[in-house]
Amino acid sequence: MALKRVARWIATAFSTLIVIEVLIMISPFALYWYSFYSPTLQALHRSSWTAWTESFFLPHSVITDSAFLEFLRWKVGSYMFSLGVWAFLALAIQLYSAKLRKKGVVSGGIYRYIRHPQYLCLSIAGFGLMTYWPRMIILIFYLGMLITYYLLARSEEGRMLRAYPSYAEYQQRTVMFLPGSPGRHLRRWLFGWVKNPALGTALCCAAVFAAALGIAFALRQYTIAHVVRTELPDERVLAIAVWPEDTAQVEIASLTERVLRDPEISSQIREEGGASFSAHLLPGDYGMVNMFANVGRRPAELRPSQFQFLVRYLFPFLTEGDRRHRPMGHPQQEKFKLVVSRVDKPGQRSIPLDSVLDANAKMTPVAMVDVKIPTGEILKRENPGQGSVWGPITMPIF
Repeated sequence: MALKRVARWIATAFSTLIVIEVLIMISPFALYWYSFYSPTLQALHRSSWTAWTESFFLPHSVITDSAFLEFLRWKVGSYMFSLGVWAFLALAIQLYSAKLRKKGVVSGGIYRYIRHPQYLCLSIAGFGLMTYWPRMIILIFYLGMLITYYLLARSEEGRMLRAYPSYAEYQQRTVMFLPGSPGRHLRRWLFGWVKNPALGTALCCAAVFAAALGIAFALRQYTIAHVVRTELPDERVLAIAVWPEDTAQVEIASLTERVLRDPEISSQIREEGGASFSAHLLPGDYGMVNMFANVGRRPAELRPSQFQFLVRYLFPFLTEGDRRHRPMGHPQQEKFKLVVSRVDKPGQRSIPLDSVLDANAKMTPVAMVDVKIPTGEILKRENPGQGSVWGPITMPIF
Protein backbone atom coordinates (compact mmCIF):
# COMPACT_ATOMS: atom_id res chain seq x y z
CA MET A 1 0.00 0.00 0.00
CA ALA A 2 2.87 2.34 0.79
CA LEU A 3 4.37 1.67 -2.65
CA LYS A 4 1.04 2.36 -4.28
CA ARG A 5 0.66 5.68 -2.46
CA VAL A 6 4.16 6.73 -3.51
CA ALA A 7 3.47 5.72 -7.13
CA ARG A 8 0.22 7.70 -7.15
CA TRP A 9 2.01 10.73 -5.73
CA ILE A 10 4.73 10.52 -8.39
CA ALA A 11 2.19 10.09 -11.20
CA THR A 12 0.21 13.06 -9.90
CA ALA A 13 3.40 15.14 -9.66
CA PHE A 14 4.45 14.40 -13.24
CA SER A 15 0.95 15.03 -14.57
CA THR A 16 0.67 18.29 -12.64
CA LEU A 17 4.02 19.56 -13.91
CA ILE A 18 3.03 18.85 -17.51
CA VAL A 19 -0.41 20.40 -17.19
CA ILE A 20 0.90 23.47 -15.34
CA GLU A 21 3.74 24.07 -17.78
CA VAL A 22 1.48 23.73 -20.82
CA LEU A 23 -2.02 24.83 -19.86
CA ILE A 24 -0.85 27.66 -17.63
CA MET A 25 1.60 28.74 -20.31
CA ILE A 26 -1.22 29.09 -22.86
CA SER A 27 -3.61 30.70 -20.40
CA PRO A 28 -4.03 34.22 -18.99
CA PHE A 29 -2.65 32.95 -15.66
CA ALA A 30 0.84 32.40 -17.11
CA LEU A 31 2.19 35.61 -15.59
CA TYR A 32 1.32 34.46 -12.07
CA TRP A 33 2.75 30.96 -12.57
CA TYR A 34 6.04 32.10 -14.04
CA SER A 35 6.67 34.48 -11.17
CA PHE A 36 7.11 31.25 -9.18
CA TYR A 37 8.53 28.98 -11.91
CA SER A 38 10.98 31.47 -13.43
CA PRO A 39 13.74 30.93 -10.82
CA THR A 40 13.74 27.19 -11.58
CA LEU A 41 14.15 27.74 -15.31
CA GLN A 42 16.84 30.36 -14.70
CA ALA A 43 18.70 27.88 -12.50
CA LEU A 44 18.58 25.24 -15.26
CA HIS A 45 20.12 27.70 -17.69
CA ARG A 46 23.14 28.42 -15.51
CA SER A 47 24.85 25.18 -16.55
CA SER A 48 25.41 23.70 -20.00
CA TRP A 49 24.65 20.31 -18.45
CA THR A 50 21.03 21.33 -17.80
CA ALA A 51 20.35 24.29 -20.13
CA TRP A 52 19.38 21.95 -22.99
CA THR A 53 16.33 20.78 -21.01
CA GLU A 54 14.72 24.20 -21.61
CA SER A 55 15.08 23.96 -25.39
CA PHE A 56 12.21 23.14 -27.76
CA PHE A 57 12.16 20.12 -30.05
CA LEU A 58 9.22 21.19 -32.24
CA PRO A 59 8.31 24.59 -33.75
CA HIS A 60 6.39 26.95 -31.52
CA SER A 61 7.03 30.61 -32.34
CA VAL A 62 7.26 30.23 -36.13
CA ILE A 63 5.57 28.40 -38.99
CA THR A 64 7.93 26.03 -40.81
CA ASP A 65 7.82 25.00 -44.44
CA SER A 66 7.37 21.34 -43.42
CA ALA A 67 3.87 19.94 -43.98
CA PHE A 68 4.69 17.11 -41.56
CA LEU A 69 5.62 19.44 -38.68
CA GLU A 70 2.62 21.70 -39.21
CA PHE A 71 0.23 18.73 -39.38
CA LEU A 72 1.74 17.30 -36.19
CA ARG A 73 1.46 20.63 -34.42
CA TRP A 74 -1.96 21.90 -35.48
CA LYS A 75 -3.89 18.69 -36.15
CA VAL A 76 -2.41 15.63 -34.44
CA GLY A 77 -1.65 17.39 -31.15
CA SER A 78 -5.02 19.16 -30.93
CA TYR A 79 -7.11 16.10 -31.63
CA MET A 80 -5.05 13.76 -29.45
CA PHE A 81 -5.45 16.07 -26.46
CA SER A 82 -9.19 16.41 -27.01
CA LEU A 83 -9.65 12.68 -27.64
CA GLY A 84 -7.64 11.73 -24.57
CA VAL A 85 -9.50 14.09 -22.24
CA TRP A 86 -13.01 13.19 -23.35
CA ALA A 87 -12.31 9.45 -23.52
CA PHE A 88 -10.82 9.58 -20.01
CA LEU A 89 -13.94 11.30 -18.67
CA ALA A 90 -16.24 8.79 -20.37
CA LEU A 91 -14.27 5.87 -18.93
CA ALA A 92 -14.25 7.48 -15.49
CA ILE A 93 -18.05 7.58 -15.55
CA GLN A 94 -18.18 3.88 -16.48
CA LEU A 95 -15.61 2.87 -13.86
CA TYR A 96 -16.93 4.84 -10.90
CA SER A 97 -20.57 4.08 -11.62
CA ALA A 98 -19.65 0.38 -11.46
CA LYS A 99 -17.85 0.96 -8.16
CA LEU A 100 -20.87 2.75 -6.71
CA ARG A 101 -23.06 -0.18 -7.71
CA LYS A 102 -20.43 -2.64 -6.38
CA LYS A 103 -20.22 -4.52 -9.67
CA GLY A 104 -16.69 -5.82 -9.02
CA VAL A 105 -14.24 -5.99 -11.93
CA VAL A 106 -15.24 -3.71 -14.82
CA SER A 107 -14.80 -5.73 -18.00
CA GLY A 108 -17.34 -4.23 -20.41
CA GLY A 109 -16.90 -1.75 -23.24
CA ILE A 110 -13.29 -0.97 -23.99
CA TYR A 111 -12.30 -2.81 -20.81
CA ARG A 112 -13.03 -6.02 -22.74
CA TYR A 113 -9.85 -5.35 -24.72
CA ILE A 114 -7.64 -3.09 -22.55
CA ARG A 115 -7.12 -3.38 -18.80
CA HIS A 116 -6.04 0.23 -18.19
CA PRO A 117 -7.66 2.45 -20.83
CA GLN A 118 -7.80 5.45 -18.50
CA TYR A 119 -4.01 5.57 -18.21
CA LEU A 120 -3.84 5.17 -21.99
CA CYS A 121 -6.20 8.13 -22.46
CA LEU A 122 -4.16 10.31 -20.10
CA SER A 123 -1.03 9.35 -22.04
CA ILE A 124 -2.68 10.32 -25.33
CA ALA A 125 -3.80 13.67 -23.87
CA GLY A 126 -0.32 14.26 -22.47
CA PHE A 127 1.24 13.69 -25.89
CA GLY A 128 -1.16 16.22 -27.37
CA LEU A 129 -0.18 18.76 -24.72
CA MET A 130 3.49 18.27 -25.55
CA THR A 131 2.94 19.50 -29.09
CA TYR A 132 1.61 22.79 -27.68
CA TRP A 133 4.63 23.55 -25.52
CA PRO A 134 7.37 21.11 -26.61
CA ARG A 135 10.19 21.73 -24.14
CA MET A 136 12.69 18.94 -23.58
CA ILE A 137 11.91 19.06 -19.86
CA ILE A 138 8.23 18.46 -20.64
CA LEU A 139 9.23 15.37 -22.63
CA ILE A 140 11.21 14.15 -19.61
CA PHE A 141 8.19 14.72 -17.36
CA TYR A 142 5.99 12.90 -19.87
CA LEU A 143 8.26 9.86 -20.03
CA GLY A 144 8.41 9.78 -16.25
CA MET A 145 4.62 9.92 -16.16
CA LEU A 146 4.33 6.95 -18.56
CA ILE A 147 6.70 4.83 -16.49
CA THR A 148 4.86 5.74 -13.31
CA TYR A 149 1.54 4.81 -14.89
CA TYR A 150 2.99 1.39 -15.71
CA LEU A 151 4.23 0.85 -12.17
CA LEU A 152 0.93 2.08 -10.76
CA ALA A 153 -1.02 -0.27 -13.04
CA ARG A 154 1.12 -3.22 -11.89
CA SER A 155 0.44 -2.30 -8.27
CA GLU A 156 -3.30 -2.04 -8.89
CA GLU A 157 -3.35 -5.42 -10.62
CA GLY A 158 -1.71 -7.03 -7.62
CA ARG A 159 -4.47 -5.64 -5.44
CA MET A 160 -7.16 -6.83 -7.85
CA LEU A 161 -5.73 -10.36 -7.90
CA ARG A 162 -5.88 -10.50 -4.13
CA ALA A 163 -9.45 -9.20 -4.04
CA TYR A 164 -10.76 -11.04 -7.13
CA PRO A 165 -8.97 -14.32 -8.03
CA SER A 166 -10.92 -14.41 -11.31
CA TYR A 167 -8.98 -11.30 -12.37
CA ALA A 168 -6.16 -13.63 -13.48
CA GLU A 169 -8.31 -14.97 -16.30
CA TYR A 170 -9.20 -11.39 -17.31
CA GLN A 171 -5.48 -10.60 -17.45
CA GLN A 172 -4.84 -13.49 -19.79
CA ARG A 173 -7.40 -12.42 -22.38
CA THR A 174 -6.76 -8.65 -22.39
CA VAL A 175 -3.76 -6.41 -22.99
CA MET A 176 -2.44 -3.90 -20.47
CA PHE A 177 -2.38 -0.73 -22.58
CA LEU A 178 -1.97 -1.30 -26.32
CA PRO A 179 -3.10 -4.07 -28.68
CA GLY A 180 -0.30 -6.54 -29.21
CA SER A 181 1.48 -5.48 -26.00
CA PRO A 182 4.44 -3.85 -27.82
CA GLY A 183 6.08 -2.86 -24.51
CA ARG A 184 6.24 -6.46 -23.32
CA HIS A 185 7.68 -7.63 -26.65
CA LEU A 186 10.24 -4.80 -26.61
CA ARG A 187 11.36 -5.72 -23.12
CA ARG A 188 11.74 -9.39 -24.06
CA TRP A 189 13.57 -8.54 -27.28
CA LEU A 190 16.03 -6.11 -25.72
CA PHE A 191 16.47 -7.48 -22.20
CA GLY A 192 14.98 -10.96 -22.19
CA TRP A 193 18.39 -12.25 -21.18
CA VAL A 194 18.23 -10.34 -17.86
CA LYS A 195 17.06 -12.80 -15.20
CA ASN A 196 16.03 -10.17 -12.65
CA PRO A 197 12.59 -8.84 -13.77
CA ALA A 198 13.00 -5.52 -11.94
CA LEU A 199 16.41 -4.92 -13.49
CA GLY A 200 15.09 -5.84 -16.95
CA THR A 201 12.22 -3.38 -16.58
CA ALA A 202 14.58 -0.63 -15.38
CA LEU A 203 16.91 -1.20 -18.34
CA CYS A 204 13.95 -1.13 -20.74
CA CYS A 205 12.75 2.16 -19.24
CA ALA A 206 16.23 3.64 -19.60
CA ALA A 207 16.33 2.53 -23.23
CA VAL A 208 12.95 4.16 -23.89
CA PHE A 209 14.19 7.41 -22.29
CA ALA A 210 17.33 7.38 -24.45
CA ALA A 211 15.39 6.61 -27.64
CA ALA A 212 12.75 9.28 -26.96
CA LEU A 213 15.36 11.97 -26.29
CA GLY A 214 17.23 10.89 -29.42
CA ILE A 215 14.06 11.26 -31.48
CA ALA A 216 13.39 14.65 -29.87
CA PHE A 217 16.84 15.95 -30.82
CA ALA A 218 16.35 14.57 -34.34
CA LEU A 219 13.00 16.39 -34.57
CA ARG A 220 14.71 19.53 -33.33
CA GLN A 221 17.28 19.38 -36.12
CA TYR A 222 14.54 18.62 -38.64
CA THR A 223 12.61 21.65 -37.39
CA ILE A 224 15.64 23.93 -37.66
CA ALA A 225 16.19 22.72 -41.24
CA HIS A 226 12.65 23.87 -42.12
CA VAL A 227 12.68 27.29 -40.44
CA VAL A 228 12.82 30.17 -42.95
CA ARG A 229 15.94 32.09 -41.96
CA THR A 230 19.02 33.77 -43.34
CA GLU A 231 22.39 34.71 -41.82
CA LEU A 232 23.81 38.24 -41.88
CA PRO A 233 27.46 37.48 -41.00
CA ASP A 234 28.66 41.09 -41.01
CA GLU A 235 26.02 42.06 -38.44
CA ARG A 236 26.28 38.71 -36.55
CA VAL A 237 22.50 38.34 -36.93
CA LEU A 238 20.31 35.36 -37.78
CA ALA A 239 17.09 36.72 -39.32
CA ILE A 240 14.01 34.50 -38.92
CA ALA A 241 10.57 34.87 -40.52
CA VAL A 242 7.44 33.64 -38.72
CA TRP A 243 5.63 32.70 -41.94
CA PRO A 244 7.47 31.06 -44.88
CA GLU A 245 5.22 32.91 -47.31
CA ASP A 246 5.93 36.32 -45.79
CA THR A 247 8.97 37.12 -47.85
CA ALA A 248 11.81 35.42 -49.66
CA GLN A 249 15.06 35.04 -47.72
CA VAL A 250 16.78 37.85 -49.61
CA GLU A 251 13.91 40.20 -48.61
CA ILE A 252 14.24 39.20 -44.96
CA ALA A 253 17.94 39.99 -45.13
CA SER A 254 17.38 43.30 -46.92
CA LEU A 255 14.68 44.45 -44.51
CA THR A 256 16.69 43.44 -41.44
CA GLU A 257 19.81 45.17 -42.71
CA ARG A 258 17.87 48.40 -43.29
CA VAL A 259 16.53 48.34 -39.71
CA LEU A 260 19.95 47.52 -38.26
CA ARG A 261 21.43 50.58 -39.99
CA ASP A 262 19.16 52.82 -37.91
CA PRO A 263 21.48 54.83 -35.60
CA GLU A 264 19.57 53.99 -32.43
CA ILE A 265 19.35 50.28 -33.21
CA SER A 266 23.00 50.02 -34.24
CA SER A 267 24.00 51.82 -31.03
CA GLN A 268 22.05 49.31 -28.92
CA ILE A 269 23.74 46.42 -30.73
CA ARG A 270 27.22 47.91 -30.29
CA GLU A 271 26.60 48.10 -26.55
CA GLU A 272 26.34 44.29 -26.52
CA GLY A 273 29.96 43.89 -27.57
CA GLY A 274 30.78 40.95 -29.82
CA ALA A 275 27.53 39.09 -29.21
CA SER A 276 25.44 37.31 -31.84
CA PHE A 277 21.75 38.07 -32.36
CA SER A 278 18.47 36.73 -33.63
CA ALA A 279 16.06 39.02 -35.48
CA HIS A 280 12.46 37.78 -35.65
CA LEU A 281 10.14 39.25 -38.25
CA LEU A 282 6.66 39.07 -36.68
CA PRO A 283 3.35 39.99 -38.38
CA GLY A 284 1.74 43.11 -36.93
CA ASP A 285 -1.04 41.03 -35.37
CA TYR A 286 1.27 38.30 -34.04
CA GLY A 287 -0.36 37.00 -30.86
CA MET A 288 2.69 35.80 -28.94
CA VAL A 289 4.92 38.88 -28.87
CA ASN A 290 5.21 38.43 -25.09
CA MET A 291 7.51 35.46 -25.68
CA PHE A 292 10.09 37.76 -27.22
CA ALA A 293 9.69 40.95 -25.19
CA ASN A 294 8.08 42.24 -22.03
CA VAL A 295 5.21 44.02 -23.77
CA GLY A 296 2.40 41.56 -23.06
CA ARG A 297 -0.96 42.11 -21.38
CA ARG A 298 -0.80 42.80 -17.67
CA PRO A 299 -2.99 40.90 -15.16
CA ALA A 300 -5.32 43.88 -14.68
CA GLU A 301 -6.08 43.82 -18.39
CA LEU A 302 -7.28 40.21 -18.52
CA ARG A 303 -10.60 39.73 -20.26
CA PRO A 304 -13.01 36.77 -20.35
CA SER A 305 -12.55 36.55 -24.13
CA GLN A 306 -8.95 35.43 -23.55
CA PHE A 307 -10.23 32.10 -22.23
CA GLN A 308 -11.93 31.27 -25.53
CA PHE A 309 -8.86 29.61 -26.99
CA LEU A 310 -8.69 27.21 -24.02
CA VAL A 311 -12.10 25.93 -25.07
CA ARG A 312 -10.78 25.47 -28.61
CA TYR A 313 -8.17 23.02 -27.33
CA LEU A 314 -10.93 20.86 -25.87
CA PHE A 315 -13.17 21.21 -28.94
CA PRO A 316 -10.77 21.51 -31.91
CA PHE A 317 -13.39 20.11 -34.30
CA LEU A 318 -15.52 23.22 -33.67
CA THR A 319 -12.78 25.62 -34.76
CA GLU A 320 -13.42 27.25 -38.11
CA GLY A 321 -10.75 28.43 -40.51
CA ASP A 322 -6.99 28.31 -40.07
CA ARG A 323 -6.23 27.86 -36.36
CA ARG A 324 -2.74 29.27 -36.86
CA HIS A 325 -3.87 32.84 -37.43
CA ARG A 326 -4.91 33.59 -33.85
CA PRO A 327 -1.47 33.02 -32.26
CA MET A 328 0.72 33.49 -35.35
CA GLY A 329 -0.95 36.48 -37.00
CA HIS A 330 -1.56 36.82 -40.74
CA PRO A 331 1.23 36.83 -43.34
CA GLN A 332 1.79 39.42 -46.05
CA GLN A 333 0.88 42.54 -44.10
CA GLU A 334 2.14 46.08 -44.53
CA LYS A 335 3.34 46.38 -40.94
CA PHE A 336 5.61 43.95 -39.10
CA LYS A 337 7.49 43.89 -35.83
CA LEU A 338 11.20 43.20 -35.81
CA VAL A 339 12.54 41.94 -32.47
CA VAL A 340 16.32 41.85 -32.15
CA SER A 341 17.63 39.64 -29.32
CA ARG A 342 21.09 38.90 -28.00
CA VAL A 343 21.72 35.15 -27.90
CA ASP A 344 24.09 33.66 -25.36
CA LYS A 345 24.87 30.42 -23.55
CA PRO A 346 25.62 29.60 -19.91
CA GLY A 347 28.82 31.48 -19.07
CA GLN A 348 29.21 32.72 -22.68
CA ARG A 349 27.84 36.15 -23.49
CA SER A 350 29.47 36.12 -26.94
CA ILE A 351 28.91 33.06 -29.12
CA PRO A 352 29.48 32.39 -32.84
CA LEU A 353 26.62 33.13 -35.19
CA ASP A 354 26.32 29.45 -36.13
CA SER A 355 25.58 28.61 -32.47
CA VAL A 356 22.46 30.79 -32.19
CA LEU A 357 20.14 27.79 -32.63
CA ASP A 358 22.01 25.46 -30.28
CA ALA A 359 19.95 23.66 -27.63
CA ASN A 360 21.50 25.60 -24.74
CA ALA A 361 21.15 29.07 -26.34
CA LYS A 362 18.92 31.75 -24.84
CA MET A 363 17.50 35.03 -26.18
CA THR A 364 17.47 38.38 -24.39
CA PRO A 365 15.63 41.15 -26.28
CA VAL A 366 17.66 44.22 -27.20
CA ALA A 367 15.46 46.24 -29.57
CA MET A 368 11.93 46.12 -30.92
CA VAL A 369 10.41 48.21 -33.70
CA ASP A 370 7.35 48.35 -35.94
CA VAL A 371 8.50 48.49 -39.55
CA LYS A 372 6.69 49.17 -42.81
CA ILE A 373 6.90 46.61 -45.61
CA PRO A 374 8.63 46.76 -48.04
CA THR A 375 10.41 50.08 -47.39
CA GLY A 376 11.79 49.18 -43.95
CA GLU A 377 10.62 52.51 -42.52
CA ILE A 378 10.53 52.41 -38.71
CA LEU A 379 7.05 53.39 -37.56
CA LYS A 380 7.37 52.82 -33.82
CA ARG A 381 10.01 51.90 -31.23
CA GLU A 382 9.32 49.93 -28.04
CA ASN A 383 11.34 49.05 -24.99
CA PRO A 384 11.48 45.22 -25.02
CA GLY A 385 12.61 44.88 -21.41
CA GLN A 386 15.17 42.27 -20.37
CA GLY A 387 13.21 39.12 -21.17
CA SER A 388 9.76 37.84 -21.97
CA VAL A 389 6.68 39.02 -20.11
CA TRP A 390 7.28 36.08 -17.70
CA GLY A 391 10.82 37.11 -16.87
CA PRO A 392 14.34 36.30 -18.13
CA ILE A 393 13.63 32.65 -18.95
CA THR A 394 14.46 30.63 -22.04
CA MET A 395 11.86 31.02 -24.77
CA PRO A 396 11.57 29.28 -28.17
CA ILE A 397 13.80 30.76 -30.88
CA PHE A 398 11.83 28.87 -33.51
